Amino acid sequence: MAVTGPPGPVMDQDEVDRALARLGAEHKAVEDSLLALQDHAGRRLLEGAELTGTTAERWATTERTIALLWTYFDVYTDALRAAREVRARHRWPGPGELAELTERLRGEIVAVPGPADPGAVDPGAADPGAVGAGAVGAGAALEGSAVGASAAAGAGAAESDVAGSGGAGSGVPGTGGAGNGVAGPGAPVEPPPPGERFTLDRLVARINELYARSLDVVVSADAVWSALPARIDLLAAELHRTRSLARSVGVRPGEHPAGDDLEAITRELAALRAQVVSDPLAFWRPAPRSSAPGGGRPDTDRYDRAARALEDVRREIEAVLQVRQDSESRLLRLRDLLSRADRTLAEARTARTEVLAKIAASEVPVVSGPPTALHERLAAAAEYRRHAQWHRLSPLLDALEQEAEEELLRARESLTAVTAPLAVRAELRGRLDAYRARMARYGLADDPVLAERYDAARRLLWSAPCDLRAAEQAVLRYQRAAGEVLTAGGQG
Repeated sequence: MAVTGPPGPVMDQDEVDRALARLGAEHKAVEDSLLALQDHAGRRLLEGAELTGTTAERWATTERTIALLWTYFDVYTDALRAAREVRARHRWPGPGELAELTERLRGEIVAVPGPADPGAVDPGAADPGAVGAGAVGAGAALEGSAVGASAAAGAGAAESDVAGSGGAGSGVPGTGGAGNGVAGPGAPVEPPPPGERFTLDRLVARINELYARSLDVVVSADAVWSALPARIDLLAAELHRTRSLARSVGVRPGEHPAGDDLEAITRELAALRAQVVSDPLAFWRPAPRSSAPGGGRPDTDRYDRAARALEDVRREIEAVLQVRQDSESRLLRLRDLLSRADRTLAEARTARTEVLAKIAASEVPVVSGPPTALHERLAAAAEYRRHAQWHRLSPLLDALEQEAEEELLRARESLTAVTAPLAVRAELRGRLDAYRARMARYGLADDPVLAERYDAARRLLWSAPCDLRAAEQAVLRYQRAAGEVLTAGGQG
């Protein structure tokens, strides 16, 4: 076959028919995807919302990109229709018609507005955060990832509240008409007007690229709107219940830290919801190395922090509420602990007097008085309960319980320290009597040396005041003498 210019060899009839069938299927897939994007709930919400920040900037760019997509689609539609009209002239096209079809199907004859044209959008400009991937190669049209993402996003957004209308065909430039850079049927192929030129396959690839970029913005915003506002509203409802419970137990701002925390959480949730509604893309985190439109997840860090803070406050309020329910039993237990501590200290003071009278040359620790400060705080706790000031009673009871346990422990330690000399005397008495009983079993209790040393030790241990150091030495002397007597008598 003869060879033309850039398109390459002239296509035969079978090649032409196969190319037209493929381009027709691609045209249908492109049209379905653009209509799904046009009717996407996320897009309608973006059109009707008062946007700010990142979302406002990216949506302004995306709106222009979507308008350009329809322009590209119109050009594609006209070019495909013109090629079909040429093919329809004869059942068996001649060489001239095959050459013209080759030029239309493979040549760069499709002209679309370039970046220099008024109102045009630079199709290659990088939209902040948008994906340039996701486009399918020539010959696959939008039947690949872009179409699949559109269908999934359109189905998932059906439950969203829709702001504005914008049906499937709203804002779509009309198809057909002159001035599209495509020659009419039967006329020679005229040079396209100034602008970017494509083959039909490259035009489909460019449409896929811009479609994926636009879909990424729409799906990402819709995903944030679908995830965060509802969760924030549920958390706000929980916050309202917690505030009501807090007021019932006297936890209020300015009077209790938990009340201040609730006010701070309330302000944070209000600010968070307002920002999520007006700037959803500020809360979108793209997935690393993901080329699919809408690949990523909503950023819930601020929401999670607020939820954790509310949970901490809720636990504190429940603890205060629990105080209201068991405060009486806890106060009774506290009174019992302090009463036992008082009795133990009184016993220690009595024991100290006894020790000082019965034990000579001994260091006896001083016993402290009753825990007056604890009794005063216990009386304050009873007043808090009487006036239903549960938020003040809760921390006071916690502190009093720990301090009362410590006070009882100190009282017991004081009693032990005071009575230690009496315990030492009792131990020495027991040791002396045990050795004497042992000597009696061997018939040696009346040994003159043992009897003399026993009497000396007993006088020291049973006299008042008792010299513990001298008594201990006397008991040791009796033990040594007993050992010597047993050894000498062969009883050791």
